[in-house]
Amino acid sequence: MSSETVVDVLNSAETQEAIQFNLDLVGCTWEELQQQAKAGQFTSETARRAWFMVSSLVEAG
Repeated sequence: MSSETVVDVLNSAETQEAIQFNLDLVGCTWEELQQQAKAGQFTSETARRAWFMVSSLVEAG
């Protein structure tokens, strides 16, 4: 078994695509997802998970 870690680095277009995919998945805009996070009340578990994914990508970009 290999212990090698593989890391994919996304370019700007791929990052935007990943962000949009997650927003489409939960059916809201970035601003709506930010409001859910600020209130600490997400519309679903999927929205909560999308917040962690999208917010980390936005911060990195």
